[in-house]
Amino acid sequence: MTLTRTLAFAAALAATAALAVQPQKPVAPGAQGAPGQGGFWIGGDPAPAGTIPWQLLQSTKTVQKADKKFGPSFPKEVKDLDKKDVKLYGFMMPLDQAKKQKRFLLAAFPPHCSFCLPGGAESMVEVIADQAIDFTFEPIVVAGRMAILDNDVVYYRLTGASAVKP
Repeated sequence: MTLTRTLAFAAALAATAALAVQPQKPVAPGAQGAPGQGGFWIGGDPAPAGTIPWQLLQSTKTVQKADKKFGPSFPKEVKDLDKKDVKLYGFMMPLDQAKKQKRFLLAAFPPHCSFCLPGGAESMVEVIADQAIDFTFEPIVVAGRMAILDNDVVYYRLTGASAVKP
């Protein structure tokens, strides 16, 4: 009986995890379509309208450059976001052990391990906030000025950022 309960619990846990992040059909920015404008549904809720879809940022590819180093190859639609004010919906990954964070990573996927990153460089944005933002495990929306970075360890940076209501 104990083995049956354990297997039932494991199956329920796996089903819950599968529902946590559900891919949506891609929708071009500004086009009519899914409520979250593409990207991912987090926790069963679509990403708020007006946020940049993660699928757009994730369309950036890592390639080997002429100097034999690896770096990003940005599609035109991603390059067009450079120096634009944008909103992003995602999960905080703190870079400091404080309750309030002025600098953190915003990830497309929820963190699953304290020692692992939940995605590649195309799935994270470095956020530098004007005022410290309370750390949370829940998804948040941040607004700020987007920078598309060609020669950095991150591909994207949001400066002058602040937490906003979805």
